[in-house]
Amino acid sequence: MMNASRIVRQAFLTTAGLAVLATGTHAADGAMVARTVEHMATAEQPAKPIKGSEARLSRTASGATMTLRTAELVPGHVTTAWWVIMTRPENCSATPCTAEDVIGRAAEVGTQIVYADGAVNAPDGHAEFAAYLPAGSVFGGWYDQSFDAPQESEIHLVLNDHGPLIPDIAAAMLTSYRGGCRDDSLPPPFPDTAKADGTVGPNACRLIQDAIFTATASKGK
Repeated sequence: MMNASRIVRQAFLTTAGLAVLATGTHAADGAMVARTVEHMATAEQPAKPIKGSEARLSRTASGATMTLRTAELVPGHVTTAWWVIMTRPENCSATPCTAEDVIGRAAEVGTQIVYADGAVNAPDGHAEFAAYLPAGSVFGGWYDQSFDAPQESEIHLVLNDHGPLIPDIAAAMLTSYRGGCRDDSLPPPFPDTAKADGTVGPNACRLIQDAIFTATASKGK
């Protein structure tokens, strides 16, 4: 899984400068849409853009491709990137979909969450991620939900901090949600599939950053 992600990243970053960027809500099929990565909003403070960061997403009927470059991470910590997809965003309570929609109303909004990529943060707090998710059945997803209409789905790219790298369980930390983390650090509303994903450890998992891409097409159009 990790090797495949690295191959996608290298190929994508090599050609990214030739891609056509589309920043409007309704991007052309397959066009690359760019967003700034943000520190996720908390009860104490609103979302905050990260200087020099960029997430890019391209999607067609056959799948979605993403790259994400970010900063202001803790050096030496493991960070994993996740596809968080609402396949029926028209059922969300707001646009973009809220955290309560994603987990609390997963069946209604058609939520699917699945691993995208993982990295050890650089000494300067930077990290890069890349992944491709084909349309159709989702292997290893948290929910029983297929990814049938990429252009009609809302997609959030979410980063999870796993704490300092633990060499003995490095692979689990880099490729799973729970890897390296204490069970009591996992949000209670998350499904059992998430809480069983990876080798438990002494660190605390924290969802830290995200980039949000609303649907590029409306159902029925």
